Amino acid sequence: MFTSWKIGLTGLSIIGLTVLLSRCASTGTMSVVRPVETDVFLLNPGRGFTSTSEVYNENLTNRRHTPCGVSQQRFFWDVLEPEEGKIRFDLIDSTIARATRNGQQVNFRVMCQDVDMKIPAWALKAGIKSPFYDNPVFIEKQINLIKALGQRYDGHPGVCFVDIGTIGQWGEWHIDPEAPDPKKIVFPTDENARVIIDAYLGSFTKTPLAALIAFKQKYGFGYAVSKGTGWRADCWGDMDSLGWNHMKGVYPPALQAANASESWRNGPVALETCWTMEDWYKRGWDIDYILAKALEWHATEVNNGNQAIPEAWYPRVQAFEKKLGYRFVLEELKYTASVGKGTPVACEMTWQNRGVAPIYNPYELAVQLVSKTDRRIKYRVRTDADVKKWLPGRSDYQTTLPLPDAIAPGNYELQIGLLAPSTGKPAIQLAMTGKTQEGWYKVGDIAVTE
Repeated sequence: MFTSWKIGLTGLSIIGLTVLLSRCASTGTMSVVRPVETDVFLLNPGRGFTSTSEVYNENLTNRRHTPCGVSQQRFFWDVLEPEEGKIRFDLIDSTIARATRNGQQVNFRVMCQDVDMKIPAWALKAGIKSPFYDNPVFIEKQINLIKALGQRYDGHPGVCFVDIGTIGQWGEWHIDPEAPDPKKIVFPTDENARVIIDAYLGSFTKTPLAALIAFKQKYGFGYAVSKGTGWRADCWGDMDSLGWNHMKGVYPPALQAANASESWRNGPVALETCWTMEDWYKRGWDIDYILAKALEWHATEVNNGNQAIPEAWYPRVQAFEKKLGYRFVLEELKYTASVGKGTPVACEMTWQNRGVAPIYNPYELAVQLVSKTDRRIKYRVRTDADVKKWLPGRSDYQTTLPLPDAIAPGNYELQIGLLAPSTGKPAIQLAMTGKTQEGWYKVGDIAVTE
């Protein structure tokens, strides 16, 4: 027998740090549990390293690389919408399905340009032409596509975030000034750039968005983050010492100019390597500086292009990976150890987020009672705790858990879990011992009396 119910709770968030203890004590009718924290690698969706294209965790194992919580996917417009309105959703759906099987979520981007434009033939016939990005037909048809994608994927449990793409080479919001014919493809006006950004903002109100970082105002970065997006940088690690590089010459002043240093609170920070970590190693770049900056910027995911991590750096990169995004541990749980049938259970939780960023997708904090005499008998309470507000550091949560009148007296095992709303099953691994085969975490025992 399985019974599930949901209650309304009141949560309190407090920032701070405490020392984790590994003991359980009873104080009167209250049990105090301090789970044992672990430092092991945890594969969790929407955070950590990113695989790309046709590489997923299942075929990443032939190289020295940590498993990935994100699958990065890119789609050219002419491939994604070969006929007007007939969007190849199957291309995105198949990547989501494969990523889900591999414990990953998908981040995707629409691209309208490689070096040359990648415009569908039907759209060219409809009137799209140079300078392209300011062409009214281009803007109209792109907005239609963005809206259709939002209708299908906004809030989709398999998608962790969406890039604000569309503009520039590979959707990166820049155009090569040394192109053979720089007058052929022209960057859009500020007004039209905002029209495209607004289309994404209006179409994705549940799924987070990430804007490409840029120093110049015309690239729309400052506007996007002012509206609540996260950001991404596609040349993370560039330490070229010939007078200019991204790590010191572009990203810090761009964040300052856009007032974006706190935007990680709203949306994810995603970083893609310039070249790969192996190239960094060969060039003698400062890996400690590069990794520290990613954590300072509160990065949720990083992309090393599916390439191996240098052996000499692997321990440092492993330690770095554990700090990316979120990493939750229940530090302390206080609850009523013995209650009468139908009496609510007083409950106080202290959580720690050991990562540098919150979780950006919705998950449900739940408590489950499992009968010790018949483990098929389970009672579940899904709370309304907003785990997206668990910022780095400490978060306290207090509530009462009502027990149903039908609950049988007896001894029960108390379990907690972070559930995916779409499945009702535990979906997030915690940095603590006690994990069950079903993904719950045993945290104590409780007696129910007549």
